[in-house]
Amino acid sequence: MIFQKVINRLWIPLVTRFYSRLNRIKCKLYQVEIGDHFVTRGNIYIKNDGKIKIGSHVTMNSAGWANPIGLGDRMYLQIMRGGTVSIGNYTGISNTAITSENEVQIGNHVLIGAGCKIFDTDFHPLEARYRYGSNKDNNKTRNRSVVIEDGAFIGGGSFILKGSHIGKNSIIGAGSVVAGKIPPNEIWAGNPAKFIRKNDEAI
Repeated sequence: MIFQKVINRLWIPLVTRFYSRLNRIKCKLYQVEIGDHFVTRGNIYIKNDGKIKIGSHVTMNSAGWANPIGLGDRMYLQIMRGGTVSIGNYTGISNTAITSENEVQIGNHVLIGAGCKIFDTDFHPLEARYRYGSNKDNNKTRNRSVVIEDGAFIGGGSFILKGSHIGKNSIIGAGSVVAGKIPPNEIWAGNPAKFIRKNDEAI
């Protein structure tokens, strides 16, 4: 037990420094704008055909060993042509998949748990006639912006779908599915996410 603690104290900081440097290089290669003190644990997957802006003092976990709750195995940033993702200062994100064809805005001091999925698109048309056959047309796919305001906390395993707007300091319970507007300073949970109570500790 003591040996394991010593190894963790030595190994994790070294690996964190390695991946932080590696991902900074990848960000430059993929034209991702990053602020100061960008800390990463694990190798981030980046596909950027749009625009990504990451603020200062942002932490991202992108490996199973980097997060104790499991659920997700890696951090994915997948920005399609015309999509934009902005992540504010002092935000922490673990093993989450973010895909944008429109716009995803994540504020300051936001916490996003492992295994979350944030999508501003349906990926495919909802109408069956456009999904297959001679009428197949992915241009019929719908997308709408996603906004997560300052201080929000998204529990692990949650889905934040197109058109979602999560208010300041609100909390989304683990495993929830959000597809609409969440007012500030409230706790919502479930599938679909429903109001639980006010967040009494909101600033």
